[in-house]
Amino acid sequence: MTAKQPVPILRDPAFARLWFIQASTQVGGNMALYALTILVFATTRSNTAVSALVMSFLIPTIVLSAVAGVLVDRLDVRWALIGPNAVRTLLTLGLALAGANVALLLVLNLGISLTTVILTPAEASMIPRIVPKAQLETAMGVFNLTLQASFAVGFAFLGPLLVAIAGPSFVLGVVTVFYAAATLATLLLPSAPPLAIEPGIAGRALHEPARQLREGFGAIGGNREVSRPLMHLAAAASLVGILGVLGPNLASSLGLDPKDLIVVVLPLGLGVVTGVFGLRRFSSGVSRRRAAETGLMALGLLAFAISLAPGLGEAAERSVVPLVVVLAFCAGAAYAATTVSAQTALFENMPAAIRGRVFGVLASIVSASSLVPILIAGPLADAISGPTVIAIAAIGVVVVALWSSTLFGPRPRSDRAAAPARPTRR
Repeated sequence: MTAKQPVPILRDPAFARLWFIQASTQVGGNMALYALTILVFATTRSNTAVSALVMSFLIPTIVLSAVAGVLVDRLDVRWALIGPNAVRTLLTLGLALAGANVALLLVLNLGISLTTVILTPAEASMIPRIVPKAQLETAMGVFNLTLQASFAVGFAFLGPLLVAIAGPSFVLGVVTVFYAAATLATLLLPSAPPLAIEPGIAGRALHEPARQLREGFGAIGGNREVSRPLMHLAAAASLVGILGVLGPNLASSLGLDPKDLIVVVLPLGLGVVTGVFGLRRFSSGVSRRRAAETGLMALGLLAFAISLAPGLGEAAERSVVPLVVVLAFCAGAAYAATTVSAQTALFENMPAAIRGRVFGVLASIVSASSLVPILIAGPLADAISGPTVIAIAAIGVVVVALWSSTLFGPRPRSDRAAAPARPTRR
């Protein structure tokens, strides 16, 4: 019976539309990120400019995600998907027409990031509204797989391929079509009004968002089984963000044109997909926590090895691109093991009644923790070198993984005795 659950889920019209919205926007978003990274670096030859581009993605998430999660809990989730998707489509069309005007690209991208702040908790909140509880785990598995595969399809394959053939602006035009299709699909989703609230609460409307926001932070700060996977996600996001910022610089250090970054990102994306399938097949009996820690440790070590590749190539006076391809593939698998395990642990331990605001708080914290490394990475790489910065970040991730596995262990026995037993794996 369990093996047949994905079939009725995918045949359900509401879930199929929501999955299409996620797939088209995630693939399109990764294509746009790749195209903009190449366009900005090719125009400016500055790692700092690429850092500014990534910051335009992250800052709205850091500042507004928690509040957006509270807002989503108070709105019809369907309209929380329709409005932002429509606005994002128009802004992406502007990106496609902006050419190499870097300042305009950053402003428009900032606007797109503001829409994504609403869409992230809205998509997460819509899943349990349209999926039966018995099939919720299967539905989350489909969404997790799509999230990981979208990086391979968008950032590692379609984006690089179309940039090489027709250029970044053409890719942004294709992404506009993806977003427009997703917007049309949102119109066909069922209504999902906010859940009923206690009588008299409307009179406290000005104070309620702040109270709900505190509940979101409290649900995280008071639960180690939530804060630990959050730390894993933040460390992985920081390192991958730095690799994204310094990817064109790394390609140049390997003797490649920045547009040939596909040589590195394609195996990375394939590794992500392989890691997702491998984790689902071989993780039986392994706790979520240990799978995430092992993946994070491997990710840091592999990124450190990648940072050494340009120097090894110069010393040996031969190309090390094949070695980097293998390392990137393995790093993608390690990243998938970390993120899927951590995300699953979060979902298993997250309070259902405040899911939207907790997702918003989580997105804000993960983005904030990755902002500082990304903010520093570009200017520091311009001052020293991209591979050296990658090596420093990789060492930091290894330290986090070691700390999590040795010091940030299970709660003391007295704490566990006071809490009811949980059937989920940690």
